[in-house]
Amino acid sequence: MKSYCHWSLSTLGIVMTLTLSGCGHLFYYPTQYMYVDLKKVDPKPEQVEFKNQDGKKLIGWYFKGADKPKAKILFFHGNAENISSHFLMLHWILKHGYDYFIFDYPGYGGSEGEPTQKSTTEAGQMALEWLSKKSPQVPLVVFGQSLGGNIALYTAAQNQGKIPLCLVAVESTFKSYKKVGQRLLAGRWWTWPLQWVPLVTVGESYSATDRIDKISPTPLLVMHGDADRVVPLSNGEDVFNAAKEPKEFWRVPNGLHIRAFFGSDGADFQKRFLDKLATSCR
Repeated sequence: MKSYCHWSLSTLGIVMTLTLSGCGHLFYYPTQYMYVDLKKVDPKPEQVEFKNQDGKKLIGWYFKGADKPKAKILFFHGNAENISSHFLMLHWILKHGYDYFIFDYPGYGGSEGEPTQKSTTEAGQMALEWLSKKSPQVPLVVFGQSLGGNIALYTAAQNQGKIPLCLVAVESTFKSYKKVGQRLLAGRWWTWPLQWVPLVTVGESYSATDRIDKISPTPLLVMHGDADRVVPLSNGEDVFNAAKEPKEFWRVPNGLHIRAFFGSDGADFQKRFLDKLATSCR
């Protein structure tokens, strides 16, 4: 009886925490630690500072791949750590003549503020506006991974007809904050009874849920590993099914979370992505 009461009180505590926090901790795991010494990064990026709508400082790194780049890529990273670890996800593309810009959401790395749906989305908007004004003649690509994929989809949809994009690409992402939160809790036996909590506490005001179809006629590429246990394949299929043509879905065989470019078939997917960029951003 005593252990049952203890379990019940613990469960109640978890429910209260999830409810009061809006399940925000399910989505954001920022760190301020620098995972790499910038002096050892080659090519070294330009560190960029810009402001969000509240005047708080945001940090980004701009990497030059060529004097006359084929395109510039805005990279929306995932929910953990910061740009000092995530920049490696696309660092390989620099040698192929592309520039790319990666930025940190509020509370990540050196960016000020706290991460929320609203603040991360606003940061994405400011990053897109900043990059669109830099070398405006260069085609612009939006690329997002995991949590960053949802923010990228929302941002691209909101700017359709305002800021030209030649391609939107996402990997290991999801359509709905509510749904992915519910699936995360349902995937663990000790949180399975709590899977209803995100459905009633998590908002969708800044989610890509009902906006993905607005990305068209910009081409959309969705990549997802079929062995992804963090954001299961069904989430990527949700994104693809909600989109209008032109669109492509690349299923990554035995692919883990955000590993399309670095798994056993990584070289093949890198080449396919370069070919997709070449045809979309002429």
